[in-house]
Amino acid sequence: MSKTTKWLIGGVAIVAIAGIAYASFGPNTVGKKKETLTVGIMAGDKRTDEQWKIIKRNAQKEGLTLKIKTFTDYTQPNAALSSGDVDANAFQHYIFLSDWNKSHKSNIVPVGETILVAGRLYSDKHKAIKNIPQNGIVSISNSKITQGRSLLVLQSAGLIKLSDKVKDPTIKDITENKKNLQFKQLATDQLVRTLPEVDLSSIDPSFIVGSGRSIKSAIYVQPVDKSTHGGINIIATTKNKKNSSAVKKFVKAYQSNNVANYIDNKSGTGEIAVWQGAPKVR
Repeated sequence: MSKTTKWLIGGVAIVAIAGIAYASFGPNTVGKKKETLTVGIMAGDKRTDEQWKIIKRNAQKEGLTLKIKTFTDYTQPNAALSSGDVDANAFQHYIFLSDWNKSHKSNIVPVGETILVAGRLYSDKHKAIKNIPQNGIVSISNSKITQGRSLLVLQSAGLIKLSDKVKDPTIKDITENKKNLQFKQLATDQLVRTLPEVDLSSIDPSFIVGSGRSIKSAIYVQPVDKSTHGGINIIATTKNKKNSSAVKKFVKAYQSNNVANYIDNKSGTGEIAVWQGAPKVR
């Protein structure tokens, strides 16, 4: 073999090795570096599990592994975020986060919108809001994160008026109650059970579906408009993590068309994907 031939073969080999090295350690790998993010959510059901499977697959394509940590108390996910036990959470709306930051002097910030739970009112006794009687009994949640939303739905239906000085009202903030409605405050998971006994109830869609009822049985559905913005659920993290690549990948994985399609058309929970660019409900 001539020296020229040997030189050519050696040169080709060097180029090939360099190409392999570039493919292994070049920009593509850097752009898809593997990261892990722990996300806190409230414990759900099979529908929730399926939604997070889709989100986790989306994240995996971006080189992000999502670890999901579930909680059973609404005070836990933000506390875990502040302490560093989780890197982000997805369970609360704007109003709840604002109140939390004020009362806990925390630096939690929203980084992406997710869903809106359209407020609904149910009754086994009456077919229309206008039929709710004087002194009627209304059951609502005793949980801070859901009671304010329920009262806003009742105001939207024209049954009560609330103080315009508060964004997350309680029963004490009712300023007008012409029908003298009597409020029965109960644990959120007990509201469905009260339907045969009360005139009206504000119940989260997940509990309606879980009881075998249809969300379409509601006698009133709150319109989605500017007044409902505070009730939009969000992805949240701390200020020092909001610009991290892992958090950005998580937001992208959640705000995907396949996730919106599942939420709007397959979950059966009455939730609506509301982030900018989300496909409209079919």
